Amino acid sequence: MAKQVMDVRAGAGMTVSQSNEHLRVASNGAYVSRLSNNFDPTRERLNFEIKNGEVTPVDKATSIPRRIETILWQRGIKDPNKELIKKGKDPNRRTVANFILGGSREQMHRLAFGNQVVDLEHGANNSAIKRMPEIENWAKDMYRFMSAQFGEKNIAAFVVHLDETNPHIHCTVLPITKDEKLSWKKVMVGEVDSKFEYQKRMMKLHDEISKINANYGLERGDAIAETGAKHRTTEQYHQELRKELKEQNKRLFDTKIVLDDAIEKNEETIKEQKQTIDSLNKEIKHASARVKGLSTMIEHLETYKEDLEKEIAKLKADRDSGKISAEEAARKMDAITKNLEDVKAQILDKESKLSVAQAKLDSLNAQTSKTETRYQEVKKKLQTALPEYNKNAMQEMEAFGYNLAAFDAMKRMEKYNEMTANMSPDERRILDKYNSVLLDDSIFEQMAENATEITTVATALFLGYLDKATAIAESHGGGGGPGTGWGKKDDEDELAFKRRCMLMAMHMMRPQNKVKRKR
Repeated sequence: MAKQVMDVRAGAGMTVSQSNEHLRVASNGAYVSRLSNNFDPTRERLNFEIKNGEVTPVDKATSIPRRIETILWQRGIKDPNKELIKKGKDPNRRTVANFILGGSREQMHRLAFGNQVVDLEHGANNSAIKRMPEIENWAKDMYRFMSAQFGEKNIAAFVVHLDETNPHIHCTVLPITKDEKLSWKKVMVGEVDSKFEYQKRMMKLHDEISKINANYGLERGDAIAETGAKHRTTEQYHQELRKELKEQNKRLFDTKIVLDDAIEKNEETIKEQKQTIDSLNKEIKHASARVKGLSTMIEHLETYKEDLEKEIAKLKADRDSGKISAEEAARKMDAITKNLEDVKAQILDKESKLSVAQAKLDSLNAQTSKTETRYQEVKKKLQTALPEYNKNAMQEMEAFGYNLAAFDAMKRMEKYNEMTANMSPDERRILDKYNSVLLDDSIFEQMAENATEITTVATALFLGYLDKATAIAESHGGGGGPGTGWGKKDDEDELAFKRRCMLMAMHMMRPQNKVKRKR
């Protein structure tokens, strides 16, 4: 049976470029070309949104960031990231939950297109493909489920993409509490802010959504087993570990990706893009002020023009009624008419300047969006590449780990020799039989079993990629992260920091509920 998909990522708000991709908004030819590599333009018409529980066309006029701002403004909720930006700091508060809902490709295609055959080759023409009602029913059920879980008024966008390889939903949820405050912790995690509680809540969410997906041929995915070592002998287990370790080390050292130059280039690109964005934001600020100033001046001139026209009408009425002579009326009317023509000329001049200023502002906004997209792409690429492929740091950390393991084994052997020095031969034979207890849970044992994983986590910690380190540890059965405030201390040399990274990596790689082995 086909499997369901539910993924959620935290976000510090949503950028214009993310919104443009969700809503398929393109402001220039280059952006259209880039997007067309990710989706089929001939199927874009099949995309839709769910609003108030009903199917509607995708609303491209209102960006998702603007929708979020409107929701928060109407409900009097402050965005903490805006306060950080005002203080010149990077926004880092988790104010958006980005859900992706879907399932196995074949079943999702059956829901979306029925028996129609979709050509997935790039550039194919699928303009004849029609959207099936089943996908709409599924999307509406998903919308009702998310509304029940997080509140319908907290859903900023619910967009269904049928123009990509696998149909899916992008659901943007604002984590707003019952007392109208943004709080990722209270809404997405619970009162106890821990990864364990978050995982429990997400597992429960998977279970509950599977009850609805079962009606559409999608089932809950199977849990991933930790190792399966209980079905093997200890010797078989260690043989497989040693084999896997050799293979992993071979892959590591045979990797030919050298990123030092690329990393330096990406860092320089990020710096340049950030400077460009800052410069463009300043220009946008000035351009916006000029547009506003010109608009205000035009409004004042239009009001003045209306007043002059009223004066002319009054003069004509006074002349016709005989209140003033025709000569006096003509004299005053000439002066007012001259003033009126001057005002009309000023209005035309200001409107012309306003048109130029507005065009410049639109150009700056488009340029900023393009630069912001490039900045986020390079930044993401650098963040994911550094901890995974920094080969030199990885090799150095691995060598240091093996040195620690050798030193630890030596100390334990010294302890063993001290214990056996005054024993009889029989006592020594008995102790030799059980000498493995000296190595239980030691650095030597840990490095033998998890060398590659431990050194990978230690390298990520050394380079400052704490989320990456935590994710690797958790994916291999470990528990917890390095805690808050992790990093190199001011009075700590590099060697001491590496040692601390290695010890922390081994701590993170230990299972949360490890049961001590009995030998």
